[in-house]
Amino acid sequence: MADTQNEIYAQAYSQNIMQLAQQKYSKLLHTVFIKPNVKGKTFFQDQIGEWSMSTKGGRNVVTPNNDPVLSRRMGTMIDYHDNRLLDRGDELRSISDPKSSYTIAAARSLGRKIDDVIIAAALGTSNTGETGSGTAATPSTVSVTADSLSLKNVAAAKLALDDADVEEEDRYLVINPTLLSSALQEEKMSSADYAVVKALVNGDINTFMGFNWITSTRLSQQSGLVGLVYQKYAMCLAMAAQPLVRTDERKDLSYSWQIYYELNVGAVRLEEDRIRQLRHE
Repeated sequence: MADTQNEIYAQAYSQNIMQLAQQKYSKLLHTVFIKPNVKGKTFFQDQIGEWSMSTKGGRNVVTPNNDPVLSRRMGTMIDYHDNRLLDRGDELRSISDPKSSYTIAAARSLGRKIDDVIIAAALGTSNTGETGSGTAATPSTVSVTADSLSLKNVAAAKLALDDADVEEEDRYLVINPTLLSSALQEEKMSSADYAVVKALVNGDINTFMGFNWITSTRLSQQSGLVGLVYQKYAMCLAMAAQPLVRTDERKDLSYSWQIYYELNVGAVRLEEDRIRQLRHE
């Protein structure tokens, strides 16, 4: 009978790496609109604008026909991949443990790349129009002083979204650790007299002024960026499928185990009114 134990270990590794990548190591995956099962090199996301009702003005009047404003954004799919070799002398079954260093390192790598793609789309060129030939303006900026985030800054970001009638639910404030540290020193944001939930006081991710707070060191990938404020439908992350993870024997390399993973994703900013960037004054 064939020995299938190694195959079981490989399958367990694939499942564990994806569970960790999606639930723990990508901080921003759940904060944006997800477009699954995308085929091709590009993807489109259609949008519908607002319109106003007409005054009826009498009985049996002509039915109005108010065409809504339709728009479209185009994103580009990109393939990312990585590979690791595990010598036969290493214990294969150890990578099937979700707590193993191999599994955790691979999951973190996938999670970081997903977050980088989302952050880049927040500020990058957003192609518009039926064929994606147009471009949208860069999101407006809320200025912060040096490396300090004040109550005034957060209130300004909230006002910007409120003025645009952006939904109050699913709002996120993504900042670097330095800004979080400064916020924790702001009395009105850390005092129990103002903050009902005390997790923020403890330095944990929490909510304040209608935002879900998230700290991320990946913001530094964009020059001068210290934070992002957005609502979930400000951005779209497209995925061709669940990231591919394969573990195979390489007979050409002394039957070492090859751990390969591939990510096919793309992201695009959908609406500038739903997002603000935080930068130094």
